[in-house]
Parts: sequence; C-alpha cells; structure tokens
Amino acid sequence: MKTLALCLALTAFVAASPASHADDVAQLTFAGDQYAAGKITNIEAPVERDAFAVGNDVTLATTVSGDAHLAGYDVNVGSDVTGDLYAAGFAVNVTGAVGGDLTVLGNAVNIRSAGTVGGNARLAGSSVILAAPVAGSAIVTAHSLTLDTAIAGDFSFYGENLTFGPGARVDGKIEIRAPDAVSVPTSVAPAERVSFEVLDAPDYVSEAGKTAGDVVGRFWPVFWTVVVFWLGLIIIGAGLIALLPSAVAALQSAAERRPFRNLGLGILAFAAVLGLVPVVAMTVVGLLLVPVLLVFAVVASGLAYLVGAFMVGLRVATAFVATNTKIRRLIVLAVSLLAAALLGMIPLVGWLITLGLVIFGFGTATLVMLTRWSGKSARRPSSTRTASGAVA
Repeated sequence: MKTLALCLALTAFVAASPASHADDVAQLTFAGDQYAAGKITNIEAPVERDAFAVGNDVTLATTVSGDAHLAGYDVNVGSDVTGDLYAAGFAVNVTGAVGGDLTVLGNAVNIRSAGTVGGNARLAGSSVILAAPVAGSAIVTAHSLTLDTAIAGDFSFYGENLTFGPGARVDGKIEIRAPDAVSVPTSVAPAERVSFEVLDAPDYVSEAGKTAGDVVGRFWPVFWTVVVFWLGLIIIGAGLIALLPSAVAALQSAAERRPFRNLGLGILAFAAVLGLVPVVAMTVVGLLLVPVLLVFAVVASGLAYLVGAFMVGLRVATAFVATNTKIRRLIVLAVSLLAAALLGMIPLVGWLITLGLVIFGFGTATLVMLTRWSGKSARRPSSTRTASGAVA
C-alpha cells in the first residue's frame, strides 16, 4: 500500500496550508493532479491526472483521468476512475467503474457498480461485498465475503464465510482457504477448477504475547537512542540561538520566503551530499575518504533535520505568539524537535515527514550560504591595472 502512504504524506502537507473552503478543506491542483484534505472532503471538479484525498468523509464525485488514492473513515467513490483506484477506510463504497486495478482496505467494503473493474481486484476487510464485474483476477481476504458478479480471471479467497449470489461466476481457477469446507455451485465454476485448503486458525493469544514481548524488548533501546539524539540537537540548537542570532534570523527569513524553492534546492543539496560517497569511492585514492564522507553526510543530515524542524516550528509558532526572545525560541526548538520525533514514528508516512524536514533544512541552509557568498563576492573590490602596470 505504498501509494496510500504517498497519499497521506502529500495530502497532510496540503492540510498544513490555509484552507481554501469554508468547510476547512485544503485543496491543491498541481500538474494536473488534485490534492484535497479536510474533515469532509469532496472532489467534484474533473481531475486531469491523479487524485489524492484524505479526510473523515471522503467522496469522489467526479471523473479521474488517472489514478485515485483515497483514505478516510468513510470513503465513497461514485464516479469513474480511468486508472487504478486505491482506497482505505472504515467503510469503503465503490459504485463507479475502475479502468485499472482496484485495491481496497476497510472494515466494511462494498463494491457495487454496473461498470467493470478493468484490471485485478484486491480487497481486504471484515465484511466484503463484490458485485462489480472484474475483467482480471480477484483476491479477497475477509471474515465474510459475498460474491455476486462475474470474474474473468482467477479468484482467491482467504477467510471464514463465503457466499455466492445469483450473479456469481468465475471463468478462471478458484482457490479457497477457509476453516470449513465451502460449497461452490456449478453455476459459479465446475468442480475441476476449484481447490480448497483448510485454513488453520492461529493461536492469537500466544502470537500476541510474542509480539508484545518483541515490541517491549526493542522499545527501550530505540527510546533512549531517540532521547540522546533529541538532547544533542537541543544543545546544538541552543548554541546557535545564543551565539549566532543573526544566522538564525537569516535562516528564518529564508524559510519564510518561497518554501517550495527551498524544497527544490534542498533536494539538490541532499543529493549532492549523498552523491559524494559513490563518486569518491569510484577512485582508488578516494576509498580512503569514504568513512570521512559518511560521517560528514550523517552530520550534515542531522543538522539539516534540526534546521528543518526548527524553521517549520518557528513558522507555526509565530502565527500565534511572538518569538522574539531567545528563551521563547529555545522553547519552540524543543517542542518542534519533540513533535518531529513523534511524527517520525507514524507508520508508513513517518519516514516521509522526516525526509521532508531534512530536505527543507538542506534547502534553507543552502539558500542562506549562497546568499552570503554572493553578497561577499559583490562587495569584494575588483582589481584593475593602471597604465603603468600597477594594481589599483
């Protein structure tokens, strides 16, 4: 579900921007893609390429020419998607046609459409209803599944209860894995194309105990590592605030102007730092410098993370309170690093948030350095020679 992770990361960034509608829905259209995030999120304008949406109630009420990536508590897809559809939520309802593959994860999944799923269907949930024709194959993991449609390819089921409706038909092979035998009507598929395997119920209590023990055993080393790293960044940041206030002010000014430019510049700077390692390693002499470059890359990335988290936190804090004293800036620094660490622990999207902060920090610091270097070059007096050959 890596596309759902991308959906959450991008739309979370959109949600951080000012809302463009009265119902607090933030939307962004970029290069034909539509991004939307909010409590009640409706995409109603036709989407030229891909659609990304996150919210409590997410509704796709327009045609999407590319792929659709949706996540929320209630997700409703009432229009056609030309490409692939990825959806996750507590309740997911799809009534539009899907030109490509259909991937859905939820507690209650309802796929009912007169249109066809042009590719494969991949469904997982507690209660699943598949009543839309599938041109490819279908794999379903569910406690209870009701199949009431035609599947042109193969069909695979993992779960407990499987019910066939009057419209059920499978043209390919059927693989069923369930605790008890499931009777497949001949109208669905002949017996020679049906295979059944007993699905043993695992010992959930024992497995949960083992998992909990592993989590607890790994938690404290990771926790203290994060604490030491966080305290180290606090100390470094406090030193910058106390000893280099002008540098901090320059970073803040650069971060507030054209943040997208900083992201682009940060990608280049981050790639340049990491790219030093393989480039230098290609030479025999350079192999001796690889350990030094690795340390440099780690330190530079850590400092960029510090700058990125602090600048984002400072931007948010200044919208509510004044941050013109060193003590207040130190408090903002501590809270920002703590919030960044907690956000980095979010499954699937945490590493994307951390990467975004590192890239933003690289871009902001690089912009400040380039500005100061260009300013020094402009102030440096040029050397001119007199007619006698002396330097003026």
